[in-house]
Amino acid sequence: MAASYMARQRRAGFFFVLPALAYFGAVFLVPLVESIIGSFYRTVPGGASRYVGVRLYDKVLTDPTFWQAVRNTVSLVVLSVPTTVVLALVIALGLHRLRSLRWRSAWTAMYFLPFSVSLVAAALIWQWIYDPVYGFLNHLLTGAGVPPQKWLQSLEQVRPSLAAINVWVRLGFDTIIFLAALQAIPAEYYEAASIDGASRWQALRRLTLPLLNPQIVMVVILELIFNFKVFDTVYATTQGGPAGTSQTVIMLLYDTAFKYFRLGDASVMAVFVFGALLVVTLLQWRFFRRQVEF
Repeated sequence: MAASYMARQRRAGFFFVLPALAYFGAVFLVPLVESIIGSFYRTVPGGASRYVGVRLYDKVLTDPTFWQAVRNTVSLVVLSVPTTVVLALVIALGLHRLRSLRWRSAWTAMYFLPFSVSLVAAALIWQWIYDPVYGFLNHLLTGAGVPPQKWLQSLEQVRPSLAAINVWVRLGFDTIIFLAALQAIPAEYYEAASIDGASRWQALRRLTLPLLNPQIVMVVILELIFNFKVFDTVYATTQGGPAGTSQTVIMLLYDTAFKYFRLGDASVMAVFVFGALLVVTLLQWRFFRRQVEF
């Protein structure tokens, strides 16, 4: 009787998740399989596809433009991810210490607001802020006696400037995740640590951060994925310039597929992005995920 009940429960659970599985397969698995298959074919617009084996992989993976885009993408990831995670954690810790629920909610909403703005709108806002002549940031610098900067036109400043946009957009989302995790930690843990004579720094290092480890790993993975496949902010502000120093892999993929119509080459890039993100995610889960018990 119990076995029959459990079998019915499992079947019911399967039917509940079936729509989600169907959606996942339609929007992710099917395009992934098509990209993998398409990476072995040279497609001519208006003509027939021709099987070329791994020649497109050899072509793309030996192309200096592709590896320049990879370096640009990795640079944005390195600049954006640690900054976003650390700032979000610090802000969440500060909000968690606010005793007024009204003020905590107000500050949380303020930090979350940029995440609710579309990426193109955020990019246009920052394009005005970075404007070398009329921009708000250069206006502040000029008032402080600092010469105006060409934020999006400089080879050295364009990637940090784009990273700042990504941090601004994602900061509120990560803060919400950390704040929710902090509020889920029982107050008894901190009371016990205080009785044992632990300082605030010791409680943070020995108690809070270990308990936040699953959320930290999740946030880092989400930020890696977002920043590795960033497209909207770059396309709306610099379109890959100046001199290709801000062209990301996804932007190169877009241009290759829809500007030059080399769909096979674009499929190779898509497979590369998927493989890189999969490897990084699995390694991170393998080496940084751990359970904390008290």
